[in-house]
Amino acid sequence: MKTILEMVMAFLCVIGIATILWIVLGWTVRPVFGSSAVVLIPAKGDGNQLEAQLMGLSWLRAMGLIQGEVILYDEGLTKKGREVALHLALRWQWVSCCPSGMLEEWMVHRDT
Repeated sequence: MKTILEMVMAFLCVIGIATILWIVLGWTVRPVFGSSAVVLIPAKGDGNQLEAQLMGLSWLRAMGLIQGEVILYDEGLTKKGREVALHLALRWQWVSCCPSGMLEEWMVHRDT
């Protein structure tokens, strides 16, 4: 009986240490509070995955893990893809669309 109790205690200690290490690792790779990030998403084709990507970022924003804006960069969107991207930019105020070949200008004017 004593051996089983020692095994259970050892297991709980290992789980506790792993949990503490996981929390410390999470805090070390988490973005600094108050700093905002610019997320650049290359948009191609019909933009089928754009909404799913933005939903994931929306979840991270709601949890307070990231701040800042998302730029959907046109890397060959079709007409339907441009409509999807513009619809998503209208849906969320933190999303904007950048035309193809204008990324450098877009980033310079965004900061001013």
